[in-house]
Parts: sequence; C-alpha cells; structure tokens
Amino acid sequence: MPGTLTPAQMFDHSLVVVKGPSLMNRLDFHAAPVSTETINQGSVCSLNSAGNLVAGCSTGAIMNRPMPMFAIQSINDFDANSDVGNFSGGVMSAVVATGGFEIETTEFVAGTYRPNDLLTAATGANAGNVRRCTVSPYGAEVVVGCVSTGISSNEYSKSVLRFWTMFLPASAHSADSSSSESSSSSI
Repeated sequence: MPGTLTPAQMFDHSLVVVKGPSLMNRLDFHAAPVSTETINQGSVCSLNSAGNLVAGCSTGAIMNRPMPMFAIQSINDFDANSDVGNFSGGVMSAVVATGGFEIETTEFVAGTYRPNDLLTAATGANAGNVRRCTVSPYGAEVVVGCVSTGISSNEYSKSVLRFWTMFLPASAHSADSSSSESSSSSI
C-alpha cells in the first residue's frame, strides 16, 4: 500500500533557533495538531481549547490568552504524522514564544521589516505566518516577536526573517467578546 503523506522538502519551510538555550534546555511544547490545519515548520501556532495545536494565535478571551509558539516540524513530516508503515507519536513540537530565543523562519508575510518592529500572527490565507503589527502593544493584536536583523537569505537561498520571540497578549477591550466567539467556534 502506497503512502498517503507528502512531506515538504527540508528547505521549503524552516525554523532555526539561532540563539537561545541549547536543545536539552530549551522551552518547547508537544501536542497533537488539529488534522485539518496547515502548520508548517516555522509557523506561528497555539493551543485551542481542546489542547491541540492550530495555525496562528488568536487574541483569545479575557483571562484566557493563547500562548504563541513556533512549529519545530511541519504537520506532514514523518516525525509528526503517521503514514503507511511509519510509526510516530502523532504530535508536533513547538518553541514557546516567551522570549529567550532568536529565531529565523521562512514563514512570514512579504514586506519591509526593520529592527525593533513588533510582529504578530497573520490571519486568513496567511494564517501561521508572522507579519508586522499594525496597532500598539497590548492593543487588538498578540505580539509574538520583535525583529532583530530582519530579512536575509539562508543557505538554501530562501528568504528568512530573524527576530526575538516574545509574548505580549492583546488587551481587554470590546473586541474580546467577538474574538472569543470566533476563536471558540473556529478552533
């Protein structure tokens, strides 16, 4: 019986922890992804109310703010998803965005990124990618990082964005009720 998964090439989507704690000591998290999600290595992801990984990071609700993380592997990588004749744990791993890391990712919305620009999780067709924030910190967007050196090319000639991970939750404002309703129905 032929396999059903087609993993991406290792250079298509990438996450590189440039600086921060060693592999043995870094803060990461393991959870099963929602099977209908597209989560690539380097994507922003978070937990839904059932404890599964989903692409992006919603604003959440008052006193329940999703923690942004960055996927260490893609959802269809063989170490994250089982295929015919393959045994895996059915879980993905992600670096938690509480700071202490400088990372490079291929998963970002094209644009201009300057040092110190704050980053958030994109939505819609770009869900899972990072983009520049458009509102002040503690506003209507979750801050997931701060640009360190910006865009460059990696060893595979792919554009990568380098930044420090961080977490500033969205504020408690009138959008919370609509955000929590859409979050709970969509995840």
